[in-house]
Amino acid sequence: MYISFILVSPARAANIGAAARAIKTQGFNDLVVVHSLAHREDEAGWVACGAVDILENIREAPSLASIADEFDLLIATTARERGNLREYLTPQKMVNALSQQQQSLTNVGIVFGCEASGLSNSDLELCDLLSYIPLAQEYPSLNLAQAVMVYAYELGQAFLTSKITPGIHQHDAEQPQLSALVEKSARLFAQLQIEEDTKLKRWLEETLCQFGDRDIKMAHQLFSDILKKLT
Repeated sequence: MYISFILVSPARAANIGAAARAIKTQGFNDLVVVHSLAHREDEAGWVACGAVDILENIREAPSLASIADEFDLLIATTARERGNLREYLTPQKMVNALSQQQQSLTNVGIVFGCEASGLSNSDLELCDLLSYIPLAQEYPSLNLAQAVMVYAYELGQAFLTSKITPGIHQHDAEQPQLSALVEKSARLFAQLQIEEDTKLKRWLEETLCQFGDRDIKMAHQLFSDILKKLT
């Protein structure tokens, strides 16, 4: 499993430099910057302090949508909203889920929004899971680099104990099992003519994205059997 940290529209070079430093201290090296050139400013290098190589190898992307297909799982970090029916995972719960998916995932992206307003609704819709950091009080909130450090630490600990591989994303000839399962569930919804039920579809996708390797294999078999019966 390869994990990338994705910063969407970061405004401050210092935050990007601090984020690069944070992920390197925990054994990761892939930082993606979306719709921003702030990392090219000198201040980013001043703050990175020992992680200049991360800055020099940053991948730039025009939008999250343009790179979404490169990942078989995208996890958005966001503030928890009351009334939103989507499930929010703490960093620890997120890591626990990833630890059970060593054989089913290849490329995972952890997505962070801009300092002022976080991720847009359209970017959140591109992500498979949502994660939030529980706080003792609503304000002051963590800044971008601090949030990256929290997730890098949790993932780094999982890497040391569960062998989640740090690094950059890769393209395999064979589709990862989790993304293949999500696509199969979409085919099943279409066959049952209930694909317009967006709440049910989103619930199923989020549930599948938290399955462990064994459950993913069993679900593949179940969905395949149902699809055969329907055709």
